[in-house]
Amino acid sequence: MNAVFIINEQAGDGKGADVWRNLHADSSYPFKKTAYKGHATQLARQAVQETDQPVLLVVIGGDGTIHEVLNGIIGFEHVTIGVMKAGSGNDFAREFPVFQDFSEIKAYLNTIPIARKAADAGVVQITNNTYRHFASNCGFGLDADISLSVSQSRIKKTLNKWKLGRLVYALTVAGCLLRFKRFRASVQIGEKTTYFENVWMLTVSNQKYYGGGMKISPHSISDDGIFELTVVHDISLLKFLAVFLTVFNGSHTRFKGVSTYKSQKFIFGVDQEIGCHCDGEYIGTVTVGQEVVCEVDERKWYVSTINSQG
Repeated sequence: MNAVFIINEQAGDGKGADVWRNLHADSSYPFKKTAYKGHATQLARQAVQETDQPVLLVVIGGDGTIHEVLNGIIGFEHVTIGVMKAGSGNDFAREFPVFQDFSEIKAYLNTIPIARKAADAGVVQITNNTYRHFASNCGFGLDADISLSVSQSRIKKTLNKWKLGRLVYALTVAGCLLRFKRFRASVQIGEKTTYFENVWMLTVSNQKYYGGGMKISPHSISDDGIFELTVVHDISLLKFLAVFLTVFNGSHTRFKGVSTYKSQKFIFGVDQEIGCHCDGEYIGTVTVGQEVVCEVDERKWYVSTINSQG
């Protein structure tokens, strides 16, 4: 089995570069480094199109880098994704196995048959020309605003150096809460449409975690062909803060005003312009009167499974 490394040296405000520096001395495998946002998608697509033989793409980066790689390899069944975590949140690594060092990668490459797990991928289309695949979650509203603000945070780098990355999310939540304007939303599941007032956020999940360890969807399973929707609505700011404090252990779902649903497909509508994110990456806005489709892609993608859990 061949291997190609895709490295985001900027992940985790430089942690990606540190991981690769320590690994590179022992590695003779080809590698590609990202140079700008979205580059990992191009590099991954190029790598998998160069061969039809089984290939392991080792991603050194965080959830955003994994998100980009997924968008480059979806539909290529000869590709297996392996991860060495180097981000600030690393929610993917809370659900899927990750490589700890080069010896694990070498052992994996010599494994016959290939040890890998098929995982679901989501796809969201917010305009005729804008759609994106996601590995973990897709969110609309407050969490999208938070994702955008976190990516632009001036204190993120400093707090990450002190291993206080979670504080970035908490501080950003506080600021976004004060500015956010709640909205009205419709959610269609099958033939039934449900309307929600005073919505803070809608999040479609394929795994349990997001936001650096927040257990937003405690019952999600990454390979069951079903997604979970969490809608937070009709609650005051103070109650939202109470809900937020319980999201790290997943008990927020017991609150009135937190509604959950299961389906392969959701269709959304909103009454004002709101943001959308996939795997924590802000992808654009949804406008009034626009129909947004979020669903399970019929194609799977594959993640290495032999190594230890991160």
